[in-house]
Amino acid sequence: MPRKSIYNYLLIALLSMIFFIPYLGDVHLFDWDEINFAEAAREMLVTGDYLTVRIDYKPFHEKPPLFIWLQALSMHAFGVNEFAARLPNAVTGIITLLLLYGFGKKIFDERFGLLWVIAYIGSFLPHFYFKSGIIDPVFNLFIFLSIYFSYCYLNNAIKNQKKKLRYFFFAVFFAGLAVLTKGPVGFLLVFLCWNLFYFIKRKYFRYPYKEILLITFFSFTFYLAWYISVTLLSGADLINDFLKYHLRLLTTEDAGHGGPFYYHFFVLLFGCFPSSVIALRAIRRSQQDSDEHQQFKQWMLILLCVVLVVFSIVETKIIHYSSLAYFPITFLAAYAMHAMSFKNMMPKASTTWLIGIIGISWAATFAIIPLIFINIDLVLQRVIDVFTAGLLQTKVDWQGYEYLIGVFYFIAIVIAMILLQKKFVLKGFIILFAASALAVFTFLPLTVPKIEPYTQGAPIEFFKALKGKDVYVAALGYKSYAQYFYTEKPKNLSAHHLGASQAVFNEWLLNGNIDKDAYFVCKNKRLNRYLQYNNVKVLYEKSGFVFFKREKK
Repeated sequence: MPRKSIYNYLLIALLSMIFFIPYLGDVHLFDWDEINFAEAAREMLVTGDYLTVRIDYKPFHEKPPLFIWLQALSMHAFGVNEFAARLPNAVTGIITLLLLYGFGKKIFDERFGLLWVIAYIGSFLPHFYFKSGIIDPVFNLFIFLSIYFSYCYLNNAIKNQKKKLRYFFFAVFFAGLAVLTKGPVGFLLVFLCWNLFYFIKRKYFRYPYKEILLITFFSFTFYLAWYISVTLLSGADLINDFLKYHLRLLTTEDAGHGGPFYYHFFVLLFGCFPSSVIALRAIRRSQQDSDEHQQFKQWMLILLCVVLVVFSIVETKIIHYSSLAYFPITFLAAYAMHAMSFKNMMPKASTTWLIGIIGISWAATFAIIPLIFINIDLVLQRVIDVFTAGLLQTKVDWQGYEYLIGVFYFIAIVIAMILLQKKFVLKGFIILFAASALAVFTFLPLTVPKIEPYTQGAPIEFFKALKGKDVYVAALGYKSYAQYFYTEKPKNLSAHHLGASQAVFNEWLLNGNIDKDAYFVCKNKRLNRYLQYNNVKVLYEKSGFVFFKREKK
């Protein structure tokens, strides 16, 4: 390997560690998804059972275990905390950027690989998700690797049959890991990409019945091995629960997460900025590219279309559902930047102005969010909802300079626009993406720890104060996993261990002959429904939540 490539790999690894690892533990895990997965990992450590995914010690069949295993391994090394819960995604981010550089260098050239890395780390949501504790970054990497090796297997330029079989093996292997990470949707996305590719190429290729059958069978090998093991050990009706969950996501707006058909188009345009805008230039076919380049670009466009169509059809709309599209979008952005910087693709004024419009919108967002909270008293005068008003009355120390991130980003956008208009294309793109990466990197530790107390700080503070105490703790009237993770709830205090559903268990805590003190939290606007119970004592109210206690008889 050339010395320059080694230097680039080391530089990318170092920069990604600097961007992704610091501040991982500075903010509490967010309900629901982050705490949900982290709690499942914690309960694996408590029970010693690494096959069964549990929440409140009840089998939780909505997700397979691979990502939760990674979190459990991290917690085993670094303790049960936010840093350990988010570390697997930070490591995934480092691996992802190294792979993007390697793949871009192999298919195009070294400059393309570097541009792809810059596009990924310098786009808002792709950067942000590597600092989270959700499943999607790991799942997306496995799907992307399966698509990449599918491209390698079907690449006409590769004649060596042993090499092609090895590529096919990796395509199936990573599809199998994706299924073990998030379920059959991992297979579905790869299956649809293969079929769409063959539909487009139907004049040149026979339909690969044998390959599709092999992918279908072996993609579920890991999942079926896990399923059979869990079923034999616990007799759990895994498939039935799993199918019910995914049918609910497909046909209903689960947990209120709905939206219009164009929801993910909007999310990707603004959330994957600046790559999303620049990528628009790369959609048209270029006569300068080799067949190999065109074929890989085609696979990326196929992946983008499949993600957009599948998750636009699904009724449940959540931002990270379309996060797999970050790979093709950043690829297309790198493709356009490469063509405009080193080939004869001409930059367009429309691209520059769209960068300016969306970029300045983001700059305004970075500035306005802190200013709103700094001047929260003015906002409170217009708030009617008693719970929202309670949240906004949370006492948080703002330094007063947090809005400067928005000012910095506005200046960077203007400089990038000027450079692009004057045809200093590469310099303009580098400033644009570097500023975006720095804006996210500084916004998260400066602002998010101050916003988080408004949303969930009081309940988590309450739960942490009860950690290790032999008491019951419950959240009433709203869904939360925080009471499990932040009290480090032992198995003997769970509803499942006591043989009751959560609703029956909560009713027993409020009205039954309890053997330990019980602590509760609810939203202030729902307090009256719980005050009717005997022996309930309100402790205090804070940030829109009310905390109360019922002593054992």
